[in-house]
Amino acid sequence: MKQYKQGVFFSDNFVGENSWNGYERKCLFANVGNGQFMDVARPTGSDGIKDGRGVAVADFNGDGRLDLVINNNNAAPTLYLNNVKRSGNSVVIKLEGSAEELKGNIHSNRDAIGAQVRVVIAGKTMMRQVEAGSGFAAEGMFPVHFGLGAASRIEGVEITWPSGLVQKFDSTKTRDWLNSDVDIKEGVPQAISIRPYPFVPRATVSRGMKNIPSA
Repeated sequence: MKQYKQGVFFSDNFVGENSWNGYERKCLFANVGNGQFMDVARPTGSDGIKDGRGVAVADFNGDGRLDLVINNNNAAPTLYLNNVKRSGNSVVIKLEGSAEELKGNIHSNRDAIGAQVRVVIAGKTMMRQVEAGSGFAAEGMFPVHFGLGAASRIEGVEITWPSGLVQKFDSTKTRDWLNSDVDIKEGVPQAISIRPYPFVPRATVSRGMKNIPSA
């Protein structure tokens, strides 16, 4: 007790390069439906033991699948590329807010932080919000990603901008959005850019190390 009160256990001599969090195996939970999740970290090779402090989710290689990067304490980040072979369709939507007054005196910020995007497929609605500071010591990408599974078309998209403006895109405007990066500017009635995912060489991941075959 005396040593604890004197702060011995918090000194550099005691802690050294270690962490009070410990070097614990990471967990990666997959949604298996019915409100249940399964830890798939070990079979996917993402159960690294480094002292991770923050995680960001983004599509780092532009193939439409979300990847993970972990910030490690006193070490280089760990990148896990998503190379799941059986992956469904998806769409990535990037928003650009307008600096002009579109509703009263309220402006949207250029990065559209706070905007909400709703996508309708097979009669179901999914919602994403553009966020800043999405995690401790890390931040995900601003474009919003929607996994669409086996859906062959997007029935509709609705965007609620920070200014309060609501834009809707029906299936005639979203028919080419599947498996693409889509850019939308506030107040413009159609997408300003639609770019199908480019071919990306399949990469292998082993314990967080990225190894992309050369061309």
